Amino acid sequence: MLEGKVRRAVSLDSEPCLLMELRSTGTCFRRDNHDFMEVVEDYDLRLPQVVVLRSHFDALLRALRQWQVTQEPFSLDLDHGRDVTCTVEVRPHSDAASDRWKPDFTLVYASPKARIEVNFSVDASCLLEWTEGLEQAVAIPH
Repeated sequence: MLEGKVRRAVSLDSEPCLLMELRSTGTCFRRDNHDFMEVVEDYDLRLPQVVVLRSHFDALLRALRQWQVTQEPFSLDLDHGRDVTCTVEVRPHSDAASDRWKPDFTLVYASPKARIEVNFSVDASCLLEWTEGLEQAVAIPH
């Protein structure tokens, strides 16, 4: 699961930006026993201060909406061009025979201290829900 929260609007070097929190969580069957009926938290990645150019954020929303119509893959840099990069990609699943409505979602976050890449399959409804949540977050004054 991927969550994106807009914490507030900011301005860096006179550029409109958004301070966001991105979080990716996942579950899996228990690994410490053979009970495959119990699902538990498997990972929880939280990026609490991702600064995104507002124009790049708007481009992400357009690309997500366009994907719902065309399933056209995309890769967008969201960062503000300083020491941190944050890239979001939606592309066909690596298994060529897979369903076109279940693409791979990739988030790459790199700073001078760390590089994090999260990749998982999503479906159209998850991307739509994420898009609508991000649209609602910027529609509310911060």
